Amino acid sequence: MDLTVEWIIVRHGRTEWNVERRYLGHSDIALLPGEDAVLSQLALELHGLEFSAVYSSDLRRCTETLQRVRPDLMDKVRLDRRLREMDFGAWEGKIYDMLKDIPSYREWIDHPEKNAPPGGESWDHFSSRVSQFCADAMSATLYSAGQSNDTGNPASSKRPRVLIMTHGGVVRLLRTLLLPGVSFRDYQAETGSLLRIPVQVSSTRSGNEKHETS
Repeated sequence: MDLTVEWIIVRHGRTEWNVERRYLGHSDIALLPGEDAVLSQLALELHGLEFSAVYSSDLRRCTETLQRVRPDLMDKVRLDRRLREMDFGAWEGKIYDMLKDIPSYREWIDHPEKNAPPGGESWDHFSSRVSQFCADAMSATLYSAGQSNDTGNPASSKRPRVLIMTHGGVVRLLRTLLLPGVSFRDYQAETGSLLRIPVQVSSTRSGNEKHETS
């Protein structure tokens, strides 16, 4: 089966640590008070869109963002820890000026694929869990589309659309995984922004999935 799926990937709204430019990984920080007004544009962009699947990081800043922009999707969302931001370990909650003179921090900034924050997550682990989520989400979409075809559901004629509510680093990594020829460093996902990527998903004879962007 060949299928074109639109992935809409959203970065959560602002937290106090985002405003203060602190490293924010697995700490469970709530959105800023009054963030509804800032998220109004995102709510408008998502208004009325139908989704075959909705995924979110389990951290509050993501679930609260979804609650504020599409509360009707809260009973459909699947929370997935693999969509969490990278774990920054000992550098969590720190700002650049606190870390800039630490040699291990400079090495991580220059070569994140070879270094990891003390007590934090390696690039290989971060990339692996996001890649596995990607593969599983595509597999679930293919399975759901196949079920709809088998039952003659007229909705199966529509292009499936998947919503993913996550964090800045994960948005950048998903973009790198899904779009050929782009790098992690050449894109910044702003808080409350969305990225649309049409993905061609197909099942091979062995039953595995492959994808390419369209």
